[in-house]
This record gives sequence, structure tokens and C-alpha cells, in this order.
Amino acid sequence: MAEKQLLNIGRRKRKDQLHIVYAMTHVGICGGVKVIFEHANKLQEAGAKVTLVSHYQKPSWFPIEAEYIQVPFDLDLAKGIPDCDVVVATYWDHIQACIETGIAPVVYFEQGDFHLFDYDSMNLTLKNFIQKQYEIPPFVFTVSHQAAGLITKIYGREAQVFPNAVDESVFCVNGDKELGERPYLLMVGGESAAFKGIPDIIDAYEKVKEDFEIDLYWITPEEPSEKLRSRVTRVFVNPRQQKIGSLYRGAALYICGSTYENFPLPPLEAMSCGCPVVTTNNTGSLEYAVHGQNALICNMKDSVDMAEKIKEVLSDAALKESLITNGMATANQYKWNNIIQNILEYYKNIAGHGVLPDCTLDDWAIAIEEKDCLYKEDYIKLKKMLLVTNADIVKAPVIYSIEKVPQIARWEVVAIRKNCDEGIVEECYCPVWPLKKLHLYDLKGYQSFLKKQYDKALEEFTQLYNGDSSNDKAVWAKWIVLTLIRLQRKQEAKRMLKQYIKEHPHNADFYKLSILAGGKEQQDPFSVEAIKLLGEATGSAEFFYKVEP
Repeated sequence: MAEKQLLNIGRRKRKDQLHIVYAMTHVGICGGVKVIFEHANKLQEAGAKVTLVSHYQKPSWFPIEAEYIQVPFDLDLAKGIPDCDVVVATYWDHIQACIETGIAPVVYFEQGDFHLFDYDSMNLTLKNFIQKQYEIPPFVFTVSHQAAGLITKIYGREAQVFPNAVDESVFCVNGDKELGERPYLLMVGGESAAFKGIPDIIDAYEKVKEDFEIDLYWITPEEPSEKLRSRVTRVFVNPRQQKIGSLYRGAALYICGSTYENFPLPPLEAMSCGCPVVTTNNTGSLEYAVHGQNALICNMKDSVDMAEKIKEVLSDAALKESLITNGMATANQYKWNNIIQNILEYYKNIAGHGVLPDCTLDDWAIAIEEKDCLYKEDYIKLKKMLLVTNADIVKAPVIYSIEKVPQIARWEVVAIRKNCDEGIVEECYCPVWPLKKLHLYDLKGYQSFLKKQYDKALEEFTQLYNGDSSNDKAVWAKWIVLTLIRLQRKQEAKRMLKQYIKEHPHNADFYKLSILAGGKEQQDPFSVEAIKLLGEATGSAEFFYKVEP
């Protein structure tokens, strides 16, 4: 049921500073995520404002200079997107949600995965779903001509190409070198990513070491199994970028064993560091690797052929030097300073388009004004959503402050379509102040709590809890604990919390209550980490606003 995003071409004036938002499915250690972080940092340096939006905590494995927003897991990722000029969907599973915000033109950044390189293995339902997702964004771009060809062939879309690039401040010939007891081969990739071909590289290494005194070093984002760890010399789990650079510079040879890639960075980074490369003939590597010129290319899943190519480089000093020289020349063609300017201009052109509305604001009865929003830009975000949503009722979190209680947010109606058809309810995460400050005094349980009639409040919240089978049950449970704490019945509160945490293990409010019941001096490290991971319990009718340990 996804609908294509329609735009008013060239209807928006260019701003002095472009605001670009990247919506990210994950921020784990991998080349694709690293490329997005490079985009963010380099675009910021070029004068744009960039925001990264993800469900996960801000990662520490890569230095991020852009704004970073962690969206609660209970909230759809796209609902955490702030008002901006361009939205970049970085995976097909959230293209539709990005479009449905109505905030800005959406561009899909395709970095390649099974849906391009292993299309035939997918079932028909998944094929149809991804096909639909590909049809709805106005713009698509990718990092290689190989991928662009597949996008056209499989999904019938034209894709702009902006290749990946090397961070020359980290990956260059000058700098520290890793010094091992013996020369070493180097590989990069996680064991769980089968397409990286790590076992194939290890098989080839074991053939090579019969003739050469050489070791195998492994850079991996995850702890490997003991079975594979025991077959290599050294393992580097999630090293810093600078450490990776020193490993490239010290290596006798870098090996890529991938069966598919879009535009792999490690072989290019190795070339930039003066390290010769042997790579499989995956389509991504072939975007820049030329056999016998800047790399030796072997067949995929062929450890015998790979071993022969490795031996050829190790035994021929002239060939090795030629690969190094030509590899550095190749890497020099892929520098971020040049490529990022092209990407920025691409985004500027996209930002010149306005989202075509499905209705007007006159079709809505809106209960709030700009002054009611905690953040001015959120009112703009709400209005943009109202212009494209198929909902009839829109709710937003209304923020209430209660003495000695973390601020609470309650999903309340802020807009109703005047000619309401089906009563479809949608949520917009744009926090607002209460329109009626004493609203809570009208509600059972809350009134007694606010009047400090805690015994009565406990009785009323318990009645509400026992009589409710909906998601609101978590709300009443929370207030039962808060009331027990006010009554100085903390041991009872802790016992109740154990039960509620079992019932609602993904609701951060209960971990916050656990800390409140125990006191700061008894903070449970697990509760602290759970709050940081989960964020606000926005899936509940009421939740602690900006919950913190």
C-alpha cells in the first residue's frame, strides 16, 4: 500500500545551510556504516548540517562529528527524524516510513546487499515488497556502476553513482607500521558475514605457509569462533581506524575473499597505505581493481587460485612494487574532498523540491500552536505530517511535570481531520506542553496522588491495573510503584518491580523506577544500561520523557 512520494519540482528556495538527515537501520561495525559516517563528517566540513538517526546508542568505534539522535526502540525510526531539507533512507526497510513523515524529499542510498547480489534466493513476497520500496522514492543513488546496473536490471530504477572514498588522513603511506615477528598477510571481515569468504582466505593461507614463513592477521568486528581463531596468527577485534591503518602499512599483502561487494573500501584503503592487494573477482572490487595492474584477481570461493596469486606476489619483488605503485595511484582517484562536493550538490538539487501535499491544513482542526511545542521545528514537522498522512487523528506526547517524579509524556490528541472517515490514529513525536495544565486532576488515581492522598491513590491505581487488559496496564503498574515509594514502602515497591519487569522487559520506565526505589548509591548497572539502550517507552500510552539513568 506504499505510495510514491510526489514532489513540486524546484518549488523550495535554497537555504544558506542545508540540513540532511540519514536514517540508519544499524550502526554496527561494517563498511557500509563507515561510509555513512564519512558522508556525515565530510558534509559537515563542507558546510551542511547533518543529523544521524538510529535506534542504537551513538557508537564509539568511529569518530562522529554530526548530530546524533537515538530514537527509542518503541518508536518507528522515521518518527525520530527532525525537520530537515533532505531525508536519506539508507536501507529499503524504512523508505516508506521516511516518505510518510512528509518532512522532506527522500533519497534512497543503496550500498548493496543480498537483494542485489543474491536476488534469486529471495522468496516472491520479499521480492515484491522490495520492488515496491524501490518504486516510491523520487531519487536513488549508489556507490558503484556495477550496483547501478543491477538496480536498473532488477528494479527498473536509474541510480546516480557517487563512489566511496578513502580517508587519506588515516589511510596513507606515512604513519606507524605494525611490526610482527614475521611478515604477515592481512584480511578484514566478520566470520558471521559469510560473503566475506574468511574461511577461503584461511584455507589459502594454509597452502601458502607451506612455502613461505608468513603469518595471517585478522581484523574483525566480532569475536571469532575458537575454530577459526586457532588457524590464524593474530586477531584484532574492532580496532580503531588508526590501528587499521598501521596494520595495512605493515602487511606484506592484503587479501579480499568476498563473493559479493558493492564498492569495498578495505582493498582501496590497503592500496592507499602502500599495501599490495589480492582480491576475488567480486563485482565491487572490479569497480577499481585491474588484474596485473593494481591487484591480482582470483576466482571466488577458490582457495587454490587465491593461494597461487598470493605466492605470485610474495615471490616477485618487481610485481609487488608495481602493484603498490599502481594501487596508490588508483586510491588517489578516490578522495572524499572531491566526491563529497558532488554529493552535496546532489542533495542541494533534491532540497529544491517540495513535498506535494495530499490535503491542506484547513482540512484539520489543530489544537496546538507553535508556542505549545517544546521545540519550534517540531511544529513544522507536525504540519508537514498532516499534509500527507492518511490518518484522521494525530496524537503527540504531552509533557507534564510532577514534583519528585520524572517528567511524564502522555500521547494525547493534537489534531483531528474535520471530515473524519475511518478514525485512523497516527502518532507524531513532537513534544508539547499541556493545553490544560490541571488535566491530570481530572483523572482517577492522578488526582489523589497530586493531592498527596497516597493510600487512596494506591487503591485507585491498583483498581485500574486489575481492570485493564490493554497496553495501559504498564502505566498503572508504574504509578503503583511510584505511590509505594511515596509511602516509604520501598521493599514492597522493589518486589512489585520484579514482577513488572518480567511482564514488561522492554519498558525503560521500570528500570528507572528500579533506580529510584534503590537510591543512587545502589544503582543497578543492568538497569542503567537497559535505560541507555531502550530509551523512552513510547509504545506505552504514557512514559517517562527523556528517561535517563
